[in-house]
Amino acid sequence: MMQRTCPPGGSRLLHHARRAAILAFTLSAFAATTALAASEKWEGYWAKNRKECRAGDGPDSKTMIDLKNVVKGKPAPLYDQYENHCRVDSHATEGNVTRLKLTCFEFWDDYKAKKNPRPATVTITPLDQDRIRIDGAVYVKCRK
Repeated sequence: MMQRTCPPGGSRLLHHARRAAILAFTLSAFAATTALAASEKWEGYWAKNRKECRAGDGPDSKTMIDLKNVVKGKPAPLYDQYENHCRVDSHATEGNVTRLKLTCFEFWDDYKAKKNPRPATVTITPLDQDRIRIDGAVYVKCRK
């Protein structure tokens, strides 16, 4: 009869390694699901009408809200409209209403240089899956 040769505790070590791999996989899947679920209903591209969603770069109501924006590897949440480029400093939700505290700049160069900032607050209320209210005005979700 041939005996298996494995280091003492080898099977136990393999068992623990498998359990650790399963645990790591489960935790990473949970983290990915949580990150996707953490996206706010009001994040994305919005405009006052579908025509402005399709319009090119220029003066219109297109608004982009992105809490996951990153600049040079660092979080840089962004609220962006024509000639109104804002860093989201904080946001708080009470009931169905979210208030964004912003630091805004008229030009991208000023945004990048943090020059000529002005404070602002925006109130967002989700109406349904495709519409939100930004400071009282209704916006529709722009589809890419």
